[in-house]
Amino acid sequence: MQKREKLAAMGDERVLIPGLPDDVAIDCLARVPHRFHSCLRHVSRGWRDLVTARAFFQHRDRIGAAEDLIFLVQAEDEGYGGGRVASGEGGKAAESLPPVYGVTLYNATDGEWRRSPAPVPLFAQCAAAGGKLVVAGGWDPATLEPVAEVRIHDLFSGIWRRGAPMSSPRSFFAIAAAGSTLFVAGGHDGAKNALRTAEAYDVAGDQWTPLPEMAEERDECQGAVVGTGGFMAVSGYATERQGQFGETAEWYDESGGEWRKVEGVWESGGGGGVVCGDGVRVWRVEKGGVSEYDVSGKGWRKVAAAPTECMTATAAAAARGDGGEVRVLVVGKEGEEGGNGVWVMEAGSGKWRRVEMPPGFRGFVFSAAAIRL
Repeated sequence: MQKREKLAAMGDERVLIPGLPDDVAIDCLARVPHRFHSCLRHVSRGWRDLVTARAFFQHRDRIGAAEDLIFLVQAEDEGYGGGRVASGEGGKAAESLPPVYGVTLYNATDGEWRRSPAPVPLFAQCAAAGGKLVVAGGWDPATLEPVAEVRIHDLFSGIWRRGAPMSSPRSFFAIAAAGSTLFVAGGHDGAKNALRTAEAYDVAGDQWTPLPEMAEERDECQGAVVGTGGFMAVSGYATERQGQFGETAEWYDESGGEWRKVEGVWESGGGGGVVCGDGVRVWRVEKGGVSEYDVSGKGWRKVAAAPTECMTATAAAAARGDGGEVRVLVVGKEGEEGGNGVWVMEAGSGKWRRVEMPPGFRGFVFSAAAIRL
């Protein structure tokens, strides 16, 4: 009853829906699909205060109305690479242009696709933390230099804003979030030097804190969080070993404030795979299949074959649905022609299903994040 009273108090002490008690009105509004929430915010002050409150989304989850949202950092142009070509004029050769990247939302609950109109840096990375989508780093589309930019999308209010920048530019780095804390590590700088540096972002306080350096440089590493504050920077390579991915990972224990090396996490010299986690488990997705990592130190165990149509995985995210079941969403190159596809694996059974990407949403996907709202 206290929870209902707390939620009703968000209605600005006004009647939310005439003729209905506020607790009934809240239940009705909580069942409105997420795609209409931007409209709800404009109906009245009471509705705006209600649908932008964290407790409202917690209530949606309690009554089974929450939806699984997958955010993709995606090239707007169709095809695997996402590059553009400007037509030549006056006999001039056609000019290759860098792709335009933006943020796409795929609602895995109702199948809706939509894209934010605001562009983001090339190869920016994303993660969901503290009810916000954080888009960080990547390349400036004009100079093709790494950036330290951070953009925040408040998933409760629907507002985009600039966040405090990272301490230094980086791209192709490991990223993952635990609660309201975001971790980044590795990648490379403007001189294409692989990095050992790492930092943590307090989303609520909009503040970055440097972390101890990793033992190794790790360009093009992958990130995942396991347990409470356990952040893994997986594989990658040093500056002088360009493209030769290492087999180790480094695990940062937030409670101890130290990194420790984990052996045998990646196939030595191998690439072309992605890592994702749900905060408890970690999955590696590659052409050879999907493996789950045993955090007790026993290494990887294969849990499913990869979809036969998926030639190369480029991004993955793990979403926990109703009843606690986990679905691993994978985006990658589909077939030899180089188009893009989306597949979802039920983590319990290892069964796959293909997700239809509508026209206009088949551009290259570089990063993915999942959140339940």
